[in-house]
Amino acid sequence: MQVPDTFTGSTPLYDVLIIGTGQAGLATGYYLKGQGRHFLIVEAAASIGHSWRSRYDSLTLFTPVEYCQLPGLPLRLPTGHYPSKDQIADYLEQYAQHFQLPIAFRQRVTSVSKRDGVFTVKTNNQTFQARQVVIATGPFQKPYIPSYTTSLNPEVVQLHSAHYRSPSQLPIGPVLVVGAGNSGAQIAVELSRTHAVHLSIRKKLTFSSLKKWGKSVFWWGTKTGALFAPPSTFLGKKLYRQQDVIYGRELEKAIAHGEVKVCPEIAGFEGKEVFFKDGSQLAFHSIIWATGFQPDYSWLQIEDALDRLGAPLQHKGISAMPGLFYVGLSWQTSRSSALLLGAGRDAQFITTQLASNVPYSEAAS
Repeated sequence: MQVPDTFTGSTPLYDVLIIGTGQAGLATGYYLKGQGRHFLIVEAAASIGHSWRSRYDSLTLFTPVEYCQLPGLPLRLPTGHYPSKDQIADYLEQYAQHFQLPIAFRQRVTSVSKRDGVFTVKTNNQTFQARQVVIATGPFQKPYIPSYTTSLNPEVVQLHSAHYRSPSQLPIGPVLVVGAGNSGAQIAVELSRTHAVHLSIRKKLTFSSLKKWGKSVFWWGTKTGALFAPPSTFLGKKLYRQQDVIYGRELEKAIAHGEVKVCPEIAGFEGKEVFFKDGSQLAFHSIIWATGFQPDYSWLQIEDALDRLGAPLQHKGISAMPGLFYVGLSWQTSRSSALLLGAGRDAQFITTQLASNVPYSEAAS
């Protein structure tokens, strides 16, 4: 259920306050409701699924629908269908409504602090207090663009993949896509239908078919337990090394047909010219930076909560600060942690820790 964006009276005190209404935050809410806890989920956007709807128009998941579901509510689409971003956003909205999860929208968190055993969470227009806090802001926070000693002509249109929507945003002329994760791969293939596209990569591309021996790779991953293998295990370490795999063969085919041309890592710029590390150079009218994201926990005002790179100090989502937890981090417990299919598993684990208050030292042992 939606709660008012602003409150009157004294600062409310909750058992648990969850930051973020992505799949991890909603799954955590599902389990907390089952425990009968007094909790609230705060969300910076005006609606659930905003981060999904804000991504590029043609985005489809590489996980079939049967591996895109949260605990307690099926995603009612045909088995084997690859959902679009809007279908996932719709499902998350339905999920929150179905379980009547308490959510306060338009609450962008500006600080989290702790004093005398109570957390104070300040947003752009409200202050909350809670005995425990779960940070569920996900791995995609601050768009990252590499820095160079030289710069491009300002006439070259530059967009991070987080702000790319469709080819219509770009002028006529050659496009450079930088980065070949799954987003960069999909964007490069889409742009190749309307533009001359080059793809800048740092290392050899590795592709995986979506199916093997007639079954989804995620069917195999769940049946063998590979997707749930902890990163400390042999299987987990192997999957971690393979995390740059591109799912689907569309880009591979586009490269083979000459529709997308591959070039090495960027060395620098001059005007509209891009210089590459093999000594070649090409001119472009636009660049898409599919270079990923960096963590942004600048609002977390708790001593020793972050490492020197700004990432959370945690083990399996349990912080060194008693009462502070995370869900939805990449590789929090396994390869599945940042995916829809793993959100419920991690949320269930964390809500168990919330109830038992297991200290970080014991969880890490």
